[in-house]
Amino acid sequence: MIKEDCARSVPTKRLYSVKELVEEIGATEWYWRTQIWSGRLPYVKVGRKKLVDRDDIDKFISQNKHKELS
Repeated sequence: MIKEDCARSVPTKRLYSVKELVEEIGATEWYWRTQIWSGRLPYVKVGRKKLVDRDDIDKFISQNKHKELS
């Protein structure tokens, strides 16, 4: 028997590596690295790895949306 709410207990991924950003969102590794190096995209350092929080990715996308005026 499967409970209906069992999927709620599965944690969602929060931190992404640069390579995972490329796979999930697109662009190139160098693009994401330059965004981190320039301070436009915050990161968490774990050892030598730089990981990006999903909330910061969503904020970055929202701040960089452009809309053409007609």
